[in-house]
Amino acid sequence: MNLDDPTLQGVVEEFKKTGWVMAILGAIGMLARLILTNEKYNTIIWTRKIIAGGIVGVLCYFGFYEADIAPLYRSVVCSIAGSIAPELFEFIRRKFLKTVKE
Repeated sequence: MNLDDPTLQGVVEEFKKTGWVMAILGAIGMLARLILTNEKYNTIIWTRKIIAGGIVGVLCYFGFYEADIAPLYRSVVCSIAGSIAPELFEFIRRKFLKTVKE
């Protein structure tokens, strides 16, 4: 990770090189969870949940951008975060709706 260029352009260039892998890891974490569950989902629900896992993986990448964490641990965190993406988005949605109603 190149920490010499802290500008947004530097972050975007670094994401193009290695960050997209975290999106894939988050999506794979969600896919593994869906495969292991006994619940029946249609294709659209699978797609939405896998995309949510990818988005959370990207958010984890940017959250850990300047953190000094070993790549293996970073990958594990992104995969686990991707697998809990639906619950995370539902929690954020409930908090936002609660704030808006007040």
